[in-house]
Amino acid sequence: MKDLLLTLSRCALFPLSILALACGGGGEPKPPPKDPPQATLTVPRPNTAGQKLTVQVSATGCDQIHSLSIYDRDDFLKSVPYSGPGVVSVDLAINEIKYTRGIAANLSLRARVVCTDGRQNDSQPQAAVFFPAEEVIEAPQGVQLVPDNFVTEGVQPFSTFLGCGNAEGGLPRLYHVNKNGGVLKSINMPFLCTNGTVITPKHPTTGKRWVWTPNAGAMAVDANLTISGRITVPLDLLSVGPDGDALIYDLGSGGLPSQVARINHQTGGTRWSVAPHGFLIAAPHPRTDDVMLASITTSGAPTGRAFIVVTRVDYGRANPATGGVELSNFLMKEVASDGIAPSTAPPVAFNTDGTRLYMSFTGIGGITQIFSCATQANGCEGALQAWAEPPTLNSQIVSLVPYAAGSRIAAIAPQKVWILDSSTGAVTNKGGEPIIPTGGHVVLQIQTGAPPFPLAFYLLAGPPPQQDLPAPQPLEIVATEDASKGELYRYQVNAGSLSVAMDDNGTLWMRQIGDLVRPLPLDRYRQVRPVTP
Repeated sequence: MKDLLLTLSRCALFPLSILALACGGGGEPKPPPKDPPQATLTVPRPNTAGQKLTVQVSATGCDQIHSLSIYDRDDFLKSVPYSGPGVVSVDLAINEIKYTRGIAANLSLRARVVCTDGRQNDSQPQAAVFFPAEEVIEAPQGVQLVPDNFVTEGVQPFSTFLGCGNAEGGLPRLYHVNKNGGVLKSINMPFLCTNGTVITPKHPTTGKRWVWTPNAGAMAVDANLTISGRITVPLDLLSVGPDGDALIYDLGSGGLPSQVARINHQTGGTRWSVAPHGFLIAAPHPRTDDVMLASITTSGAPTGRAFIVVTRVDYGRANPATGGVELSNFLMKEVASDGIAPSTAPPVAFNTDGTRLYMSFTGIGGITQIFSCATQANGCEGALQAWAEPPTLNSQIVSLVPYAAGSRIAAIAPQKVWILDSSTGAVTNKGGEPIIPTGGHVVLQIQTGAPPFPLAFYLLAGPPPQQDLPAPQPLEIVATEDASKGELYRYQVNAGSLSVAMDDNGTLWMRQIGDLVRPLPLDRYRQVRPVTP
């Protein structure tokens, strides 16, 4: 205390100006600290597919800028050459984005500005989704380059696209377009075009495709879209025979008996027709000289039961007069039925050569078993059931789809897909876990792979169908090159829809709302998403 008093007394002896210097008072005040600089970042297209994601950045508040950088959360992505002022566009290339949170990349982008005097600040984060792709053809505003659902013609780089749509006035037309949306040719359709319209693969001999809409009609068209055969029967199922004729099934429109018929691809005339045993539960499965039919019937079954039957009929290839003649039939399984007409039918599918019928049966609690039954013998027991231990799944299966040259079977539930090995029945999904859509989406469509990725599988999902509303279109695609390696990528749009098709070289094309996208080869995606144990 004594020292403090002495100091103060000494300071009192000096004039005010000297006191200010000696004792620290008065003089020029220290300048207030500068405000932090400001950075901005915006994403013109927050959901982007392609080779790059474009953002716009700017910075203010620095006497001189030391650096301007872009981050995804805390991950540094890229430095931006910037001297200001104003907004500049910056492209984030495929290899400048990190895919630690999956493909497509779900990003939270921000810009960070640092001044030469050490001050710095970050912009507000902006959400973005980036799906890396080989090629994107962007559509003009309000334009769609290809029809909603389409198939491909030819191979890259000469791919073209075929699909139906409704022209002005709602008139259905079949369109052949190039990848820029240019119409190469179009024709009127003699029946409705809907989300359910199917275009079959090009027949290797005739070069024709069958275009058909359930409950409306079918037509055979060649590469020039010339119609060579048409039918107006409101058919329920269609498959293509070895010579290009169609095999159709009509459940019984207008009160007529349900029929399977062979339709001439040149004239649209009926070569033969036959009534199956009960009701068909799978599309006719043509082989070289015969056709396999799977049906359900209560005829001859005990009360409250029905029979699953496989019938083999002559295709009439060697002698058209014998077409439709029954060659054999065998009882596969006996199932429950509430009335004279079968009340329910299990999902079924033939293997590639028709020697096996896959059947799915669901019990209490949605527990499902799938069987592989020999088609040329009664029953499905012992050696007639090919799998030592039929797979047991925890959801009701609605569809079975063999693919990959018959080596795999997709067992599809509304919100789950398991991939089975057809030789053993074993679930091949990584960890036994099914492929699932996001949230409340349900499986709406699928696309199977082709060489060089024959085990690839693409699930397309969207909102569930609702009564009295148009059928929903997919909003999401989930892909794997092999179910044993797990999910490869997942991409969604918030509005519009997605659809896909594969060309003859196994290249996938995707319609993303109005744009046309060619994704990267599957092994390119796997390079940045390694398989984990």
